[in-house]
Amino acid sequence: MSSTLRNERGGTMQLTDGTWIFDSETIDEAAKKIQRDEQEREMLNAFARYAYLRYKQIRDCVNPRKCKYMRIDQVREQLKSPAKLRKVSSRFNISEEEVLYIVDFVKKYLKYVK
Repeated sequence: MSSTLRNERGGTMQLTDGTWIFDSETIDEAAKKIQRDEQEREMLNAFARYAYLRYKQIRDCVNPRKCKYMRIDQVREQLKSPAKLRKVSSRFNISEEEVLYIVDFVKKYLKYVK
């Protein structure tokens, strides 16, 4: 998957969490920067919280053994199944591209997720 996720029409994808609307291209640019302004930090922190919440929901949805912890690589492996990807997408009412983007973001930037 490329670092900037494009929707079906070729534009960048927008993810929505309540009052925040996140643009995938803007998130990717801010995440790669070493120096960020206050607005970029605030937006990135808000998206990181949203992504981690969604990641936990995704992980729990694809985990076949609820009492056993899944590592992020195992979650990504489970999402290679089109049926499981569709299941997650429909359960949380987000696109399949959003699911993959969120898991990819968590793997790249949230170092506390193993």
